[in-house]
Amino acid sequence: MTKLAEILSAGIKQRGPATFNRFMEMALYHPQYGYYSSNRLKIGGRGDFYTAPTVSPLFGAMVARQLAEMWRLAGAPGYWTLVEYGPGTGKLAGDIMDAVLREHPALYRAVNYHLVEISPGLEEQQRRQLANHQTAVKFHWSQNLSDISPDGLDGCILANELVDAFPVHLVRQNRGALRELYVDTDGENSFHLVEGPLSTPELKEYFVMQNINLAEGQRAEVNLKAAAWLAGVAAHLRRGYVMVIDYGATADSLYGRHRFNGTLRCFHRHRLVDDPLVNVGGQDITAHVNFTALAMQGEKAGLQTLGLVSQPQFLLNLGIMDTLKEHNDFTYSPARQKKTMAIKQLVLPGGMGDIFKVLIWAGGMGPPALTGLTGPVKKGD
Repeated sequence: MTKLAEILSAGIKQRGPATFNRFMEMALYHPQYGYYSSNRLKIGGRGDFYTAPTVSPLFGAMVARQLAEMWRLAGAPGYWTLVEYGPGTGKLAGDIMDAVLREHPALYRAVNYHLVEISPGLEEQQRRQLANHQTAVKFHWSQNLSDISPDGLDGCILANELVDAFPVHLVRQNRGALRELYVDTDGENSFHLVEGPLSTPELKEYFVMQNINLAEGQRAEVNLKAAAWLAGVAAHLRRGYVMVIDYGATADSLYGRHRFNGTLRCFHRHRLVDDPLVNVGGQDITAHVNFTALAMQGEKAGLQTLGLVSQPQFLLNLGIMDTLKEHNDFTYSPARQKKTMAIKQLVLPGGMGDIFKVLIWAGGMGPPALTGLTGPVKKGD
């Protein structure tokens, strides 16, 4: 048993069963023993899972195109802030700024890039990754938005695969009533789920907001932290955008019969693990993002939803296929082959992209059409 399991078990014995939200928060973010607090490699071939930036720098280059358009639509101000929450190893930040320097020099002069990271281990990786980067002078680390600008900021706040790692509550419909699932211990530092009353009325309100009724016996996750995060983000955004890239579904699909037992899952060394109550602190725990609820939560926080598209459509709209034209002949080359394979993995069904979505809000400005959401304007339109 892990040291963290011992700590959690002792707490449950003293105070009673814990909400799964509390268990997941401790498993992922305990300051000493949590999964994201350790220095162990988590992302990439030697870690537990891949992210889109690990596939190819093309992903960051396309995000940079969207960020540059946002800046232009805001009037190309002389000072513009990019904030990335949960920046992983720092690779996406490096790829974005590489593309900004190369393709959008006017934006490069105006921009500063802030990385908000709560994991000391990951922040250390980010600093190593970006220390000798050609745009290193543009990178800054902060714990929250108030540290960046107490009076609010103009820019874009980006979260790539952040919301799926927020702790969630577990609920189940039983005899016509919504009940919560708690984590209990058997006294041997192992855990099991027990049913009890709702720990907060917000859980019931979450489903009422979406007009969702779970079927008898159906289990689901509820992400309440996303609403709190969005409220904080909206409060600090004077003028600009919020962009969330993550895997998940809309409510109509998320609560379908094919997901009767919910979407909670774990990853360890690229293997899917069904049980979140084992290897506590040693495996990633995650759940699908509910993009219907997320859009509503953003609107409630004062943001204006601009659109939701799949990640493949987002990348195609921004011209990822056009990057193949840089190889102006069709003879085989290793570089062209590598780029082609990366694009396939990012946009084709069965790759990384088919379950990922991009949701963008505006704050403090009108609702402009963004190329990533709608595609480029065609001649004659």
